[in-house]
Amino acid sequence: MPARDLRIPQGTEAFYLEEAYVHRRLVRTFEDVCDSWAYFPVHTPVYDYYEAYRDLVDHEWDSQSYRLVDRSGELLVLRSDVTLFLARQMGLVLRHEDLPIRVAYSDTILRHEELHDLSKNEFFQVGAELIGPSGADADAESILLLFDALDRWGAADVVVHVGHRGIIGEAGDTARLAEAVSHRRWDAVDQLLANRSIEAPRRAELVELFGFIGTEAELDGLAGRLRHLTPREVDAVAHLRHIYRVCSDLGYTNRVRIDLSEAGSRHYHSGIVFQAYAPGASAAIASGGRYDGLLSHFGFDAPSVGFSVMLRRLQALLHTPDGLPVVATPSDADIVTRARAARDMRRDGKVASL
Repeated sequence: MPARDLRIPQGTEAFYLEEAYVHRRLVRTFEDVCDSWAYFPVHTPVYDYYEAYRDLVDHEWDSQSYRLVDRSGELLVLRSDVTLFLARQMGLVLRHEDLPIRVAYSDTILRHEELHDLSKNEFFQVGAELIGPSGADADAESILLLFDALDRWGAADVVVHVGHRGIIGEAGDTARLAEAVSHRRWDAVDQLLANRSIEAPRRAELVELFGFIGTEAELDGLAGRLRHLTPREVDAVAHLRHIYRVCSDLGYTNRVRIDLSEAGSRHYHSGIVFQAYAPGASAAIASGGRYDGLLSHFGFDAPSVGFSVMLRRLQALLHTPDGLPVVATPSDADIVTRARAARDMRRDGKVASL
């Protein structure tokens, strides 16, 4: 008999027994939270036609994605981000009379992101999307739902950093500027702004603005000192102040930061962008934002905002039970007696084995 091949493909992920039990509990908790917020469950395909996304994605997404050819020769792409696949599915099935609609998901994704996750290529995402409403209140709802899920998971030390894509602007080098701002490379930011023919005094103010992290009051003080803000930037600052105030009034003052270096990682971000950071994590455990033009790419023009959580990344940081709290029935009794005793225990909400 040949020796068993104990290898598994590099980058794939599997988890068993107690670890799988904890994972399932976290997923169920998220689903229960979303049910209580009136978010309907949705499931996206594992793969889709690559051409449907070619004009929408950037080089980073393209290089991270896994592609394959089907039996008829069509080029397919495996699900590497639920947000894109969900936008396409919603664009195909929604009608404007359905709006507003709230949806939530829990699915595996595959993408090459070697440096940022324990499993390297295979991830498990949970998330939610609010489709239809625009404005700061809808944005705040998305963040509040994330906070509720984090609280239910026992992750009350996670802090959400909120920025606004509108502060970056819409010039042709927006993606490069957003990347430089996100990495806080201020020399590169200044050069990119100079390439836009922006004068030195305004460039200095923008660099100071992009580097801001703090509270509503601190942002208000900074905005009051800056003399060259455009109406678009003033509106973005007001938008973020409102969201901060909502979160603060609901008890999340110490868990939300206005962070203008959060500029969004995808070019389809159109308004607020946010990421959630947990102590001990090497990367954000959740990210989200507004993408008002995304559904229109798939034939349905409607604003949307949402977030996704890398659940395994969060799970590694949580203090969770090791396994099922099993109560065993008497081992010296016959099977009928043990089955009856176990049935009574289960009716009382316990976990009983025979």
